[in-house]
Amino acid sequence: MRSYQHLLTKAFNTPLAVDASYARVFFSGLAGRIGGVDKLIDLDGTVLDAKAMQIEASSFTKDRPTSRNFQVVDGIAIIPVDGSLVHKLGALHPYSGMTGYDGILRKLNEAMSDDGVRGVLLDIDSPGGMVSGCFDLADMIARLREIKPIWSLGYDMHCSAAQMLASSCSHRLITQTGVAGSVGVIMAHTNIKKLLENQGVEITLIKAGKHKADGNPYDALPKDVQAKWETQLEKVRTMFATKAANYMGKSVDDVLATEAECFEGQAAVDVGFANEVVNGSDAVTVMLEHLDAQKNTIVDMGASMTKETTPLKAEATEQPEQTLPEGSQTAQEPQASSQQPEASAADVERNRVLGIIGLPEATGREALATKLANNPAIDVEMAKELLGAAPTAAAQRDDQALAALGQEHGDPLGSNVGDDTNDKDAAAVSLLVNS
Repeated sequence: MRSYQHLLTKAFNTPLAVDASYARVFFSGLAGRIGGVDKLIDLDGTVLDAKAMQIEASSFTKDRPTSRNFQVVDGIAIIPVDGSLVHKLGALHPYSGMTGYDGILRKLNEAMSDDGVRGVLLDIDSPGGMVSGCFDLADMIARLREIKPIWSLGYDMHCSAAQMLASSCSHRLITQTGVAGSVGVIMAHTNIKKLLENQGVEITLIKAGKHKADGNPYDALPKDVQAKWETQLEKVRTMFATKAANYMGKSVDDVLATEAECFEGQAAVDVGFANEVVNGSDAVTVMLEHLDAQKNTIVDMGASMTKETTPLKAEATEQPEQTLPEGSQTAQEPQASSQQPEASAADVERNRVLGIIGLPEATGREALATKLANNPAIDVEMAKELLGAAPTAAAQRDDQALAALGQEHGDPLGSNVGDDTNDKDAAAVSLLVNS
């Protein structure tokens, strides 16, 4: 038997800077190595016997991520979304008053594959930002929320592009003073012609193509160009409203009727831009309560989130007794039989999706695995065959595509990306989870 004397001197009667959940696993595993330990008393007073310690020790796997790009509180990954939203910031965390759509997506993908994450909370305090990249990220959030719940918290603002992201989430929380809405787009044109004239500067634009110099700052904006841009903006607003309405389960006309107005607290809930008002420090607790309640609910990933259902056995007992001729079947029995598949459909679908995403064959083929999981016609066994048959080149296709895009538009976020603002990230989470 190996000697653990050195380890014992380091593990007992000395301060340890480890997470409580890991300490439980560690000492349970150590007990199995050194022997003679018949129980472990946890921080909450729970007593683990030898069998319970063995189970706890076996729960640790080397596949767990050694580090995370987000903080996890009771199984909820908290991703801050602060300031102006930009397409390709090139940093994982909010930086210099901006948050990148690329960083948000990177964290979401990590959370989806993290076994220690039950759900994601986007902690949003943003007035919006760029249209470029916004709709694509919203589509991805809507896709990923089918794997794990993704909630948003307006603490204290999610407007415009930030409202687009919140709309695509499974559920939307907002504080009593939080502001939501502004489903619209805006464009600014600056005319510095007179300023240049006063300084004795004359600009001559030489162009090829009628519209090449449209909107240049050295001339007044022509009426026809302004009209063209207004038409383009209205198309983007309609796209914005359509996507947001579909994600939230609302009418497109109702969203357009807000005319890009902002709503505060309960008013945002009344108009449908948020689902419930909470105290910001209670957001994680509220989300956990919802997730725990889902054990007896059918999940609707739209605006209503969950729909209460009554267990079939209880339903049968609550029905008034009926007097039927001898030898006749009760009316409830076939009804219960026909409803059973409906009651378990959500669980079956969730297990199918998680089963595909968790396949060993999905490693290195995450994009393909996600596409297969999003197709209800493909079961786990079929997905396993398809993923296993995918050539190496197919597994690397996304990386190659990102590398190609990097040559044109700058390097995409890689695994070694600098996080720049760990302190700000931690501070944001601390404000959220600590009252």
